[in-house]
Amino acid sequence: MSKTARVRGVQAALGLVLASTALSGCSASSTGSYCDVLRSVQADWKGSSATLQDPAAAARLASAITQVEASAPEEVKADWESLHTLVQKFTVADPDLAALTKQLQGFESSAKRVEVHARETCQVDLTR
Repeated sequence: MSKTARVRGVQAALGLVLASTALSGCSASSTGSYCDVLRSVQADWKGSSATLQDPAAAARLASAITQVEASAPEEVKADWESLHTLVQKFTVADPDLAALTKQLQGFESSAKRVEVHARETCQVDLTR
């Protein structure tokens, strides 16, 4: 598989979580701070596919994910950690895309759990 095809595959999976255009509507429950953090890093999600091609931008995205991860409820904390691990691998000039491709299935599962949890808990649609 070519490097370009691998990047596109990883970008497509990352887009499940990061390509949101509108984050809003958190409840006032104990997950309120989590929902607030999701909204506060909204701009970092936009253009996430291009972000993966720029190590500095990937580092900023990893930082945003760290903020979400810190406030994430236990039921999705490990999934956000998985997402952080994946994005962190793009903060270097020449990421090992072959290794990332092998890890993609686990990431896709984490992305789906985060997506469902955000929608059900915060009324946030991460699929847009």
